[in-house]
Amino acid sequence: MIIRSARTQDAKGLLALMRDLNADQGNPTDLLTEAHVTRDIIEDQHTIAIVAEAEDGTLIGYATAHATYETGHAERGIYVADLYVASAHRRQGIARALLAATARRGHAIGARHLWLTAQDNNTAAHAFYRRLGSRGEAVHAFAVVHQDFLNLAAEPPP
Repeated sequence: MIIRSARTQDAKGLLALMRDLNADQGNPTDLLTEAHVTRDIIEDQHTIAIVAEAEDGTLIGYATAHATYETGHAERGIYVADLYVASAHRRQGIARALLAATARRGHAIGARHLWLTAQDNNTAAHAFYRRLGSRGEAVHAFAVVHQDFLNLAAEPPP
């Protein structure tokens, strides 16, 4: 197995994994396209995209992340947006290797922590994150999306 940065030619395989994650999480699987993956993730200079590649060249996992800042700790960090390993390849250290590579990339740009999230019912992820040494925090996540986002963005300044 190889852990490396995503490349343009990975878009199709990465899309398949992302659709699998979306299906697992109960999210739509038909919105994301190969063009989105290429433009918005692989080629975006602000996105960290790491893949796990099997010996046969098949992508079997990935992580995406971007920089953030935690004012409560006065430090830069990395927000892990996605972490996914195909079900047939789980419990082999791949997720940890993906996060380690993400942490190395973040550390190189000044980050001092990873911010990880998981749905309430994803107890396997909770346990994995705790094994990394993380501490869980009770938070509620909200997303302003679609027309609500456009409406908010269109509001004039005071």
